[in-house]
Amino acid sequence: MPRQPKPRQPNARRNPNGEGSIYQRASDGRWVGQAYVLATDGSRKRKFVYGATWEEAHAKLVELKSRSQRGIPVPDRAWKLADYLPYWLSAYVTDLKPTTARGYESAVRLHLIPALGTKRLDSLQVQHVKAFMDDFRRKCLCCTNGLDKIRPAGRRCCSVGRCCQSYPSARQIQFVHAVLRNALQHAMREELVSRNVAKLVRVPSPRYKVGKGLSVDQVRKILAASAGHRLHALYVVAATMGLRRGELVGLRWSDVDLDEGTLRVQQTVQRVAGQLHVLDAKTEDSEAVLPLPEVTWLALLEHQERQQAERAALAEVWQDRGLVFPSERGTPLEPTNLSRSFARLRETAGLPGVRLHDLRHTVVSLLMELGVPPHVVQAIARHADVKITLKVYAHANLDAMRQALGKLDGRLS
Repeated sequence: MPRQPKPRQPNARRNPNGEGSIYQRASDGRWVGQAYVLATDGSRKRKFVYGATWEEAHAKLVELKSRSQRGIPVPDRAWKLADYLPYWLSAYVTDLKPTTARGYESAVRLHLIPALGTKRLDSLQVQHVKAFMDDFRRKCLCCTNGLDKIRPAGRRCCSVGRCCQSYPSARQIQFVHAVLRNALQHAMREELVSRNVAKLVRVPSPRYKVGKGLSVDQVRKILAASAGHRLHALYVVAATMGLRRGELVGLRWSDVDLDEGTLRVQQTVQRVAGQLHVLDAKTEDSEAVLPLPEVTWLALLEHQERQQAERAALAEVWQDRGLVFPSERGTPLEPTNLSRSFARLRETAGLPGVRLHDLRHTVVSLLMELGVPPHVVQAIARHADVKITLKVYAHANLDAMRQALGKLDGRLS
């Protein structure tokens, strides 16, 4: 005789499918909530939450189900930041420029993992990030990064109990915060977290040093001191077109059209981790076609003739890379060697303390003082945003302020 099903009691109630359940674990007395929720692969999987009391487990279970009902999947893996951050670096940061990627890796290795590595990604809270940033501001980077280990014994400070108080700058604080924020933003896209808690923590904005550049007379001294030097044309290009150091080193003859009188910046050269890297220009704006001023056109024309003579004289060792400003053997010029060359040049010109990058500042500053519209200056400087042009470089010197106030005085007198 077949077994008859047991009749259900009138007062008995079962949780509907998906509602989940809560029970107390006999082994340790903790309360366990469980429910089938949306997983990252689109299926529904059983997930657990825990609490010291029924109320705590119930609140977590309600939140778990609420996220699932809103279409937010529950991660299959409980990532810790010590695991997720290296994964993020390898999966998402590889397409960045080497210098940027190296900065991200250093921030993760030296600061984020030591401080937050044990935190679970889905449990990271605003207060955790805020506490980390507050602590990071007060830490000596020399002590934290162990810089004394690579210094000669006579130059060590922190390792012998004396702190050099090399605290992070506002720019460094902002950068480390940005790395964490970007990592959590990718975690949101992968639906591993429901919000980016780093975005809710404010950090001080760095004050950018205003680049005043040089006066016209100082620029003339620099160019006069470089006359006859094999890199004279490089300094003319820097002083008239504002190219960056890496852009000057990476400039190719194929990017220069002397017939049309134009120049295009398409690549840059940087040294990262002991190796020279040839990289694409920073932005689409960086690759804009720029007209050559006559003084620059003449300097490049003379430089081309001089380089042809160099190549003929050194035919056996010359390595033709098509560069406008190569080394004496045709290979890419070491950026630091260019800086050393300019350091000697500025001493000859009687301008100690002037940097090569100040020539770029000078181009933008002089154009602004001449009343050139900011968007035109931005195009020449190839800034991604006109705000950079205005915030970092634009300035009013004493003469400009005196002239402006003189006009006001003329109106009122």
